Formats: sequence, structure tokens, C-alpha cells
Amino acid sequence: MIAILKNRRGPFYLITTFLAIVAFAIFASSLAILFSVFLIAILLSYPILLDWISRLYGQEDIADEVHFARTKDGWNIALHRHIPPQPNLELAPVIVVHGIATNKFVIDLDKRHSLPFFLKLRGYEVYSVSLRGAGSSYHESGSGYEDFTFDDMAKYDVPAIIQKVTRLTGSPRVSWIGHSMGAMILYAFFGICDKAEKEKVAAFVSLGGPGNLNHLGLSLIGLLSRFPRARKVLDLKFGASMLAPIAGEIFTPVDEILYNPKATKAKTVKKVMKNAIENISEGVIEQLMSWIETKKMISLNGFYDYIDLQKEITVPSLFVAGARDAIATPDSVKFVYDRARAKTKDFLVLSKENGASEDYGHGCLLLAEKAEDELFPKIEIFLRQNGTRKKIGWMGKIRRNLQTKWKKLRR
Repeated sequence: MIAILKNRRGPFYLITTFLAIVAFAIFASSLAILFSVFLIAILLSYPILLDWISRLYGQEDIADEVHFARTKDGWNIALHRHIPPQPNLELAPVIVVHGIATNKFVIDLDKRHSLPFFLKLRGYEVYSVSLRGAGSSYHESGSGYEDFTFDDMAKYDVPAIIQKVTRLTGSPRVSWIGHSMGAMILYAFFGICDKAEKEKVAAFVSLGGPGNLNHLGLSLIGLLSRFPRARKVLDLKFGASMLAPIAGEIFTPVDEILYNPKATKAKTVKKVMKNAIENISEGVIEQLMSWIETKKMISLNGFYDYIDLQKEITVPSLFVAGARDAIATPDSVKFVYDRARAKTKDFLVLSKENGASEDYGHGCLLLAEKAEDELFPKIEIFLRQNGTRKKIGWMGKIRRNLQTKWKKLRR
């Protein structure tokens, strides 16, 4: 006891410690008050700020027309149609679909960052899609309906989109390009549809579409599953719009997950934040979080194991991954590539090691400054060889391959 008392400092140190604690508390309180005032000011000036941000980073739709595909459960899915100046009628129309928490602008932002526009100029009729709950898509009830799941998109959105495009174009077949979840819903569709529906897909390109979510357990996305209340109060669309002016300027762990700043410019990220970000349906996020926690991808009714059904991917398929993609790691994309039973399939990783200018991240597969030069031509070659309106035999494929090689040599 005496030893303890000897180790204690004198009254002077107790007084200074007390004063330091009081000073810190006052300082912290002042910061909290100032931060609260700052947030209130932002909320009060939101209409003015939004108008200013819209003028700086707002983006007009570069598509030629907008059509709607009506689903069996009452959604009208927006299809933004690109009409080629010189159409190649041998090529199947192409459907390009975005991933989670985004809309059609992430795949069709502007003329430099648009896979649909790139394909349009090469003779393809292209439809950039906003899935249910995103972009211009709407539910017939008009009530802001959001009670839907991943299962609903695979079961209702995919067949409605394909049916609408085949009717508009007169083509019996289409090609499908999906980014992230836009690829995953087609994985699922192939497993639950009948043979006749599957045969309507001539070719399939997966851009960062993971075959499982096991790798996300310890990531920021995985941690969301442990904070359900936070998910319900976050407004991604609002928050992204307000953060657009500083997006790409400060690199955070969230940015690390979404893209590689060495490959994608800050100005592009600002446009995406303002135009392409959407809120996520509670049903979708609950289902995805369940998959992350259980390491299984089961439909809500328990009828379908989406991982097991990946073996039903039998159409010509190209699987593309970014070397620096934390959402769809190369291993997670190769996982579904290995399981697919397509006779024609290929796996491509965008990396410096494989000849790309940078290691691509998740968003870079669409938005990288050099994607138009390094990735889009590879996709176009794959579609030209496999994405035809009518099936072609092996002799026809050989002829097409020779024609493609000859064109490349002439360039």
C-alpha cells in the first residue's frame, strides 16, 4: 500500500490532468457542435448544392431511344436503345446490364466511357439497361415499390428484357453483357430457365461477375451484414450526389474496393457519383449478406443452389476480371468460368502483367480511361465470332475467325 502511494504523483499533476480532460471535453464538444452545424447547413442548402453539382457533373443520356420491358410482377424495365449508323444485320442485338447500387449510366456514361456506344459504332444494336429500382425503371403501382430480391431480377427482369429486345429487333437471339450483378443474374437465369429461353442468348460476356461471395466476408461490404440498422438509414444516392465534387480526390478504403485511381480518372468518378449510384433494395442486400455469411448462394424459397446451377452456362461465354478487383476477384470469376459447361469459353484478367496499362479494379472494367482501347475491342471480337442472330456451324466459325484476323492484320 505504501509503495502504491509513493508511485502516485502530487496534487499539482492531478490538477493539470483534470484541467487537460476538461479542455479536451470542451474541444471535442466544440468540434461536435461545429460538425453538426456543418451538416445542418448542407441539408438546408441541399437544393442549391444539388443544382450546382448537377451543372458540373450531370450527364445526358447518349442513347437514341428509351423503351420499357414489362415484367410479370409489374415492373417496367428501362431499355436505352443505341441504333447503329451502319447496322450489321448478321449480328445479334446486345444487352448491357449494370451491377448492384448503380444504373445504366455506369455502363453508358458518355461517349468515351460507354461500351454500348463503342459497339453501336461497329454495327451492333445495343440496349443499356436499368434494372428494377434503378434509373428510369418504375413499378406500375407508382408507390416506390422496393420489396424485391436477387431472385426476382433473375426470374422476371432477365426474360422480360430478352423478350422485349427480340420483339423490337426481330432477332431470334441476343447477346448479354453483364457487369457484376448484371452477370450474376444471368448465371442464375441459365439455371432456372428452360432450353428454349436459353437458346435466345447467342453469347454472354461477364465483366467482373463473381461466382461466389466467400471472399467478401472480412471486407467493408461483408461488415455491413453486422450493422442492419446502418443499412436502412443510409441513402446512397443522396450521399453519392453530395460527395461528387470531392470524389476521386481523396482515396479511401471504399475507393480501393471500387476502382483503381491509376486506371480511372477522378472526373469520371465524379460523373458516376452524380449520375449512376442508386439505393439498394432491402431484399437484395439481405439476400446477398446471407450468402456472404453462409458461403452459400441459395434462392429464398430454397429451390435453387445458384452455385451448383452455374454448370448450366452452356452458351459461348467470355469471363473478364480485373487484377485489382476486390469485389469480383480473379479467383471468384475463374470459379464460375471453371464450372461453366460452355464449349466455347475464355477467361481474361486485365493486368499490367497481361499487357494492360494498369491493374483494373471493379469499376475500371467499364470506366478505365483506356478500357476503350484495351478491353472493348476484345469484347467486340468475341461477339462478332459468337453473337450472331442465327447459329453458325464450325465451318462458319472458322471463316469468321479468319476474317477477324485478316482485319486485325490490315489495321
